[in-house]
Amino acid sequence: IMGWRFPVGERMDYSVTWEGIRLGTGSLTVEAIDTLQRREAYRVALEMSGGPPFYRVEDRIVSWIQPDPYASLQFVQKQKEGNYRRDRRIEMDVEARTYTRYDLKDGRYVANETETAVPIPEGALDEISYLYLARLLPLEVGKRYEFERYFKEDGNPATVEVLRKEEIRVPAGRFQTIVLRPEIRTDGLFGEGGEAEAYVSDDERRILVRLTTSLSVGSGNLFLTEYEPGNGGALIGPAETVPGDR
Repeated sequence: IMGWRFPVGERMDYSVTWEGIRLGTGSLTVEAIDTLQRREAYRVALEMSGGPPFYRVEDRIVSWIQPDPYASLQFVQKQKEGNYRRDRRIEMDVEARTYTRYDLKDGRYVANETETAVPIPEGALDEISYLYLARLLPLEVGKRYEFERYFKEDGNPATVEVLRKEEIRVPAGRFQTIVLRPEIRTDGLFGEGGEAEAYVSDDERRILVRLTTSLSVGSGNLFLTEYEPGNGGALIGPAETVPGDR
């Protein structure tokens, strides 16, 4: 994998459509550098909001990504979609190579008994850290990258297929892009059969210009409206070995 190169403050704003109807707005942001498990990690957030008055959507999905060696340290989902609510936190213990899921109940996070200290592969990933991993790959057209690194074993292999190059126009302008098909064997954003396509700029920035996904209930798109490159100063260098690391 090529080195992490997305500074704090990098932000992509989107117009979100569903079945061709504009639903609201979204963003993908490198928010900060936090310390978890005595390791520095980038906090990256995907947010979406909007929808018609009878079905409001307010989603925030956050991943804490350790850049070297590349791994997800924590993953938080806060979803409000109509009457549906989900608020959970997944903590990855990179030393023990396990994850534990915590669900929000009565204002506090409680460990889920069925998902406590579950084994994970080395360098385990969630959906957001997987998307950033795809941005770091060489991305040769026709190539298929395969990883046994999704944090839930039954979601593997996670793959990135490089389909083609395409020039597209979005509200933010015209871009030369590389079109990818990221897939994880789950029912999430990059779920199996959903045929998600990510259009990333064909340059070193690898801006996510457009994201399209198809689900049983319809198809949605994110179109880039604005890009902020960020000025978060020095990037995190290679992690120093912490006593007890494997």
